[in-house]
Amino acid sequence: MDPGTTTRRSTAATGQSTWGEPPPGVRQHPMEQDRLDSLRSYGVLDSPSDDAYDAVVALAAHVCGTPMAAVTLIDADRQWFKSSLGLAVTETPRDQSFCSHVVADDAVLLVPDARADARFSSNPNVTSHPRIRSYLGVPLVGRDGLPLGALAVLDRRVRRFGARQVAILRALGTQVVALLEQDRRDRTGGSLQPHVLQESRDPGRLRRALEDGELVPSYQPVVDMLSGRPHHVEALLRWQHPALGTLLPLSFMPALESTSLVIPVGRSVLDAACAQLAALDRVGLTLPGGVAVNVSGGHLARPGLARDVLVALERHDVVGSRLCLELTESTDLPDHDVACRELDAVAALGVHVVVDDFGVGWSNLSRVLELPVDGLKIDRGIAAAVLVDPRAAAVVTATVGLAHALSLTVTAEGVEHADVRDHLRDAGCDLAQGWLYGPAVPPLDLPDLLRRLGGPPTAPRARSTPDVDLGARS
Repeated sequence: MDPGTTTRRSTAATGQSTWGEPPPGVRQHPMEQDRLDSLRSYGVLDSPSDDAYDAVVALAAHVCGTPMAAVTLIDADRQWFKSSLGLAVTETPRDQSFCSHVVADDAVLLVPDARADARFSSNPNVTSHPRIRSYLGVPLVGRDGLPLGALAVLDRRVRRFGARQVAILRALGTQVVALLEQDRRDRTGGSLQPHVLQESRDPGRLRRALEDGELVPSYQPVVDMLSGRPHHVEALLRWQHPALGTLLPLSFMPALESTSLVIPVGRSVLDAACAQLAALDRVGLTLPGGVAVNVSGGHLARPGLARDVLVALERHDVVGSRLCLELTESTDLPDHDVACRELDAVAALGVHVVVDDFGVGWSNLSRVLELPVDGLKIDRGIAAAVLVDPRAAAVVTATVGLAHALSLTVTAEGVEHADVRDHLRDAGCDLAQGWLYGPAVPPLDLPDLLRRLGGPPTAPRARSTPDVDLGARS
C-alpha cells in the first residue's frame, strides 16, 4: 500500500488495464484468469471516486476503530483502490498488497502484528509510511463466485481484531458487492457511459425534472412514401434542461431506464402525445396515423400499461387506432407473459404496436410472431446505407417482403436524402421518417412543419375508443 506512484498502462475510459503478468512469487487464486475476466467485466477499474463506496469505507473504519480503511480490487499485477480512508494512494504493486492474499485464499485475513509476520515484516508499507502494523480484510465475492478484491481496515498499532469486527466487515463487504453489481448492471445498460450526463444518474434530480415539466416530447413527422404527406408524428422525449438547453435521449435515457421513474415518465409522454394530437385536430391538422410513442421495457415489465393508455386516450378523446406504441428490438421483456397480456389489451383498444429498429438484433422475428404487431421500422443505419451497401439493400428488400406477407406496414427511419427515399419507396416501404422531412420539433413548431410538408390528407374522424374492461388484464 505504498502511497507513491507506480508506472502503469491503462485506459481510464474503458476501465481496461493493460498490466501484464503478476510479479514473480505473488500467490494467485486457483482460477486466476477467470477471476480477472470477472473483475474486468465490472468495468470499474480506474473509474472515478464514488460517495457510496466512500461511505462504506468510512463506516468500516469507524466501527472497527481504525485510522485507515479501503476497498481494493486486485488486478493482474496491481492493487487498485476504489475508495480509501487515511491512505493517500490510488494503486500499488500487487506484491506489496495484503489484500492480494485475501483474494488468493478467498478468505478473511487477520494480521495482528505485521512486523511479527514473515509474509509482511519486510513489506515497504510496514517498514515505512504508512507503517501498517495490523490488518483485517474480507473478500469481495462477485456474482460470478470469484473474489474481486477486499474490504480492509488497517492500524498503525498491534490489534487483535475479534469475531465482532470480522462480522461487521463481512456485512459491510456485502454492501460493497451490491454496489459493484449495481455498477455492472448500470454499465451493461449504458447508464455509466461517458456520454450519459452525470446529473441524470441522480434519481432525485430526474424526479424533479419530471415534476417541473422538463421531460417533454418533441415531435417528428412520419410521411406516406407515395404522397409525401404527413401520416403521423412520433413523440420523442427531450430534457429541457434549465442550464444545458435541450438534451437528446442518448444523454439521459440509459440512466432513466435503470430506475422505476421510466414508468411515470412513460405515462407523462402518453398523456402529452394524446393532448398534442387533440390540439392538431382542433386546428384542422388531423393526422390519419395519429401519434407514435416509444414504450420502455420497464413500463412493460409490470401490469398497468394498458390502463395508462386507456386513461390518456379517454382524457383527450382520442380514438385508439390513432395511437401507436413502438417497442425497440432491444426493449427488455423481463416478464414475457405480462408484456403479452398488456399488449393484447392495448391491441383490443385499437392501438397499433410496431417493432422499432428492425434488423439490428437476433430476436426481431420472434417478437413479430409472438406479439400483436402491426408494423416494422427498419433501423436507420440499415435504411440510410441502401445505396452504398448491397447487404443493407438486401435486408430492406427481405424485410419489406416479410412484412407485407404478414400484412404489416414498413417504416424506414433515417431518411436524409432524396435518392435514398426513392430507393426505399421503390423497394416497397410504406412510410418514411428522417431529416429529409424535418427534425423533431417542439409542440408549438409542429403545425408549421406539417403545413410545410403539405399537411395531412383529409380523413374522417374515427369512432370513439372501444369500451374494454382492463380490470382482469392490468
